[in-house]
Amino acid sequence: MIARLYNVILLILPWLTLFKTDKQTFKRYLPVLTFSSLAIALLSELARSFKWWRVRKPLVPRLTSDISFIFGGFFIANFWVFRLTYGKFIPYMLLNAVFDYMFAYPLTTLGEKLRVYKMGTLSRFNLFLMCMGMAVANYLYQMFIDDALKPKKLSTKGLLNQQK
Repeated sequence: MIARLYNVILLILPWLTLFKTDKQTFKRYLPVLTFSSLAIALLSELARSFKWWRVRKPLVPRLTSDISFIFGGFFIANFWVFRLTYGKFIPYMLLNAVFDYMFAYPLTTLGEKLRVYKMGTLSRFNLFLMCMGMAVANYLYQMFIDDALKPKKLSTKGLLNQQK
């Protein structure tokens, strides 16, 4: 019962921080948030096979992914990290290191005490490193998205070729 309530709170509570957020800002980072959530869902599938961790009481029982974490706390924390630091790689990585450390150590301990999930063969340090690697992949993906969505400037040569 407590684990289920914890999962519902973890899913809903972080979204309350977005009420005063600019819609365009949210849309700007939505592709990287989706990419990151998909990657975490895939890692959760790998975690099942390699017994890295096990979600004991998932919000959706038939899924190995913890939906409340992926689309709750993780999704929104990822948004705020990008919102506050994107464009400044060092602060981005430092803030990610703080969040990832908190997740890998005190929050994982709390999750185990509440019997929400249990760590398996993956050490907390390796969980931290996995999260930091994901942070780098997210940053690179957002750079790719920004570049792809940036309006391309036509050179004079390009304009002459278009007029022919």
